[in-house]
Amino acid sequence: MANSLLKKIKGIIVKSDVDYFEMFVKGAEISLRAAVALKHAFEDELINEHELIKIREIEHEGDRHVHDSLQIVNDAFITPIDQSDLLDILKGIEDVTDYIDDVAAHCYMLDIRSTDMYIDKFIDIMVVTCQKQLDLMYHLKNIKKLPYEQMKTLIGEINSLEEDADRVYQMGMRSLFTNGLDPIEIVRRKEIYIRLEDVLDGLERVANVVHSLMVAKL
Repeated sequence: MANSLLKKIKGIIVKSDVDYFEMFVKGAEISLRAAVALKHAFEDELINEHELIKIREIEHEGDRHVHDSLQIVNDAFITPIDQSDLLDILKGIEDVTDYIDDVAAHCYMLDIRSTDMYIDKFIDIMVVTCQKQLDLMYHLKNIKKLPYEQMKTLIGEINSLEEDADRVYQMGMRSLFTNGLDPIEIVRRKEIYIRLEDVLDGLERVANVVHSLMVAKL
C-alpha cells in the first residue's frame, strides 16, 4: 500500500516537471517542416512526388508527438495552464500538419502535376505563417517573462496573413471559372485551393486560442 502511494506521488512529481510548452514548440516545428516540404514539392515546374511522400512521414511524426503528449497531459496532476487550453493548442497545431498532409495527398490522388500562381502564393503565405506560429510558441514557452507585446504582434500578423490567404483564395477560385479551363482541371484546382485555405484557417485558430489564453492571464 505504502509503495503504491509512493509511486503515485513520484509520478505526480515527475509529471509536474514536464515542460508542457516545449510540446507546443515541437509540434509547431513539425508543422513548419511539413510546410517547407510542400513548398519544395512545388518549387519546380513539375511537382516533386518524393517531397509529397516526405510530408506523410512528417505527419506521422506529428501524430506520434501528439499521442505521447496527450498521454502525459491526461496523466498530469497539475498543468501550467488550463488543461483544456493546453489540449486545444496541441490538437490545433496537429490539425495544421494534418491539413498540409491533406494538400499533399490530394495532389497525388487528383494527379496534379504542376503548380499555378495561386497555389504558389498560398504556399508562400503558409510557410511564413507556420514560422510565425513557431515564434509564437517560443514566446509562449517563456510566458513567465511576460512577452505579451511580442505575442500580440505575432497573433496580429498571423491574422493578417490569413486575410491575405482569403484574398488569394477568392482570386484563385474566380480564375477557375473565368479562364475557360477544362471542367476536370477546375475540380482539381478547386480541391487544392480549399485545402490550402484550411491550413491557414487552422493556423489562425491556434493563434486565437493563444490570444484567449493571454486575455485570461491579464
